[in-house]
This record gives sequence, C-alpha cells and structure tokens, in this order.
Amino acid sequence: MSQFPNQPPPYTPPPHYYSKPPGDGMATAALVLGIIAIAIFPFNPIPFLEVIIGGIGIGLAVSAKSQGNSSGKVTGGLICSIIGMVLGGLFWVACFACACAPFCAIPFL
Repeated sequence: MSQFPNQPPPYTPPPHYYSKPPGDGMATAALVLGIIAIAIFPFNPIPFLEVIIGGIGIGLAVSAKSQGNSSGKVTGGLICSIIGMVLGGLFWVACFACACAPFCAIPFL
C-alpha cells in the first residue's frame, strides 16, 4: 500500500503541435521563384523568362502576405523576385538599345 493513497497521477503536458502559418507554401514558392529568377540571369535561356518568373514570384508573395503570413520567406521571396525581374528587364532594355544603336548613328543628310 502506498503512503499517499489519494494522490492524483503525475501531470504530463499535452504534446505541442507545430502549425504552419497560412500561406506558407506560397511563401516558399515565391522564395524559390525569386532565387531562380536571379540565378538564371547570367544564362538567359529564353527572352523575358526572368520577368515572367519574377512576376509570378511577386504575385505569390503578395498573396501569402494577404493571407496573414509575415515570415521572412515572404519578404525574401518578394525581394528576390523584384531583383530578378529588374535584372531581366534591364538586360532586355540594354539589348534593345544595342540593337538600335546602329540606326541612331546614321548621320542625317
């Protein structure tokens, strides 16, 4: 027989379940697309691909932020997507300027 017969059983805390914030998948996708948009910039396989991927990444980041996700993934995805989009746009502006340069150098008669 126990010395303390009416003692309750020992307390065990309930297990802690980690819940992801809303829009976590979209935040991850925005971050991945932003990194891809920056990474493919030097290789540039398809015209305006960085701009397209960056635009999709920005849309996903804004959508995740509107769902209430304020993690660093959203901010990083938004920044990386904007950088990739700007780099791609500047590259094509520079290419267009170089392509038009011979026509600008013709002296007026």
